[in-house]
Amino acid sequence: MRYWEIDFARGIAVILMLVYHFLFDMYYFGKINLSFEVLYYVPRFIASMFIFISGLCLSISYRNGCLHRKLKRAMKLLSLAVLITFATYLLIGDGFVVFGILHFFSVAIVLGLLFVRRPVISFIVGIVIILLGIPLSYLRFPTYSFLWLGLIPDGFYTLDYVPLIPWFGVFLLGVSFGSMYRPLKDLKFPLRDFITLLGRNSLKIYMIQHPIIVLILQLYYGDIIKMMVLMQTC
Repeated sequence: MRYWEIDFARGIAVILMLVYHFLFDMYYFGKINLSFEVLYYVPRFIASMFIFISGLCLSISYRNGCLHRKLKRAMKLLSLAVLITFATYLLIGDGFVVFGILHFFSVAIVLGLLFVRRPVISFIVGIVIILLGIPLSYLRFPTYSFLWLGLIPDGFYTLDYVPLIPWFGVFLLGVSFGSMYRPLKDLKFPLRDFITLLGRNSLKIYMIQHPIIVLILQLYYGDIIKMMVLMQTC
């Protein structure tokens, strides 16, 4: 069962994601400047929306007896995550995605199953993990072995990095609130159906957005593909 308000919230996140990634790609190819605040806070806010909603949906799926669908989705996300790792390695080289948002979701969904029946514990552990991520983000470690956990080695750079600490904490907050969630009544207002459609297709949009953005930038600037080739050969 789908809830329009959840798809709507996810659709808002999709719109924000598309706007940010369009601006980021322009920044990445040297066409515009973006402030540190935009580069740091905006993607984290958007990721928080997606991750919280995902945790919320896991809890609702448990309540509705649909966890098998979530497990299938986790396996699908893992396959796509591996594909993204190889694709970004081949296309951009340095900065390729090692443990991005899809890697995170594939792991978080499975780990979240340990908490779906314990909303209070989920909330407490979620807060602890988020707080733990604050000092951990300033530390650097001599190994890549625990990159997935949030232990960042010196000189590490990637275009997309969503480790379990602190992001699993946000996911667990969603799980906790999902236990209390009750559907809203059906409301009709302008653009509602369009935005909910985006929310229902968020994964598909995520997978195709960058090629389309690059194509648009190539048509406008004319040198984007050439720059990508130069970046790969350097």
